[in-house]
Amino acid sequence: MITLIARLKAKPGKEALLAEECVKLAKHVRENEQGCLMYIPHVSTENPAEIIFVEKYTDQEAFNAHGQTPYFKAYKENSAELIDGNSQLQFMKELI
Repeated sequence: MITLIARLKAKPGKEALLAEECVKLAKHVRENEQGCLMYIPHVSTENPAEIIFVEKYTDQEAFNAHGQTPYFKAYKENSAELIDGNSQLQFMKELI
């Protein structure tokens, strides 16, 4: 099992557009990726420019497949001008 926390920060004035792209991506992932068990974008209650994805995949193959989907590639292209800096990725391993 692979768990990932991805943190993004929207450029000033781009918060709503980035949130919209994230919601659109999540819908595609949920409808098409059987190996993805959880894919939920959140917006920080303390900082509306910060979006945090909580993702869970059955295995490395499912995670790798996610990055190769046409809708993920489109998201990367569409969101590039909306994100301030680099995304922070934190991979985690379940204890139980």
